Amino acid sequence: MNEMNLDLAGALAEVRRAYRLLHAYHRRLCDLLQLTDEFLAERGFEFEQWEPLNVARIPRSAKPFFRPERWAWDLTPAYQVECSWLGSSNGIHCNVYIHAIADTGYDDSCDGEPEPTRFRAAEITASELRVGLQRTRARKPDWSAAWKLFSRITNRKDGTDHQVWVDGDEYTYRYFNLNLAELGDEGAINGRLLLPLDNWRRGGA
Repeated sequence: MNEMNLDLAGALAEVRRAYRLLHAYHRRLCDLLQLTDEFLAERGFEFEQWEPLNVARIPRSAKPFFRPERWAWDLTPAYQVECSWLGSSNGIHCNVYIHAIADTGYDDSCDGEPEPTRFRAAEITASELRVGLQRTRARKPDWSAAWKLFSRITNRKDGTDHQVWVDGDEYTYRYFNLNLAELGDEGAINGRLLLPLDNWRRGGA
């Protein structure tokens, strides 16, 4: 076997190892989201929807996915996913979003397909849960109208509460990041993710 074939064989072995690591990551993420879903369901929340954010879901199609005009990046739908829940407690209506991102080094600022060789080094980036929370006492919440106003607030991701008003009703928004490396045990998950969600639905800080 020549040197080129050895290099290719080694690279493909790395691909196989990478897929096995990806499964472990996806299993861990699914278990964490399942735990969150059960926690919220016990408190009257309903799962609303999930979707990939960095690419569209890959549909079954009669057209080949491997044509030059198609992105290989489209094969990474679980790179960023977002789940949302809706729930109410004592007149407080809540909307919970959890955006799971495998790599904060992701960069889609260039034209065309994302280029991983331009991403910041994996050692200095992170895998995160990005949590967005809304709540209101409006009888019939208009989450879409509230979000249009929240999206104009430049510092809305600073971890503090922000308020807007829609048809005379106040809506409050909070956003915070959680490094997945810091959610390695039950105590960390409860203290940093589940307890804040519970406090939020109760109208607390």
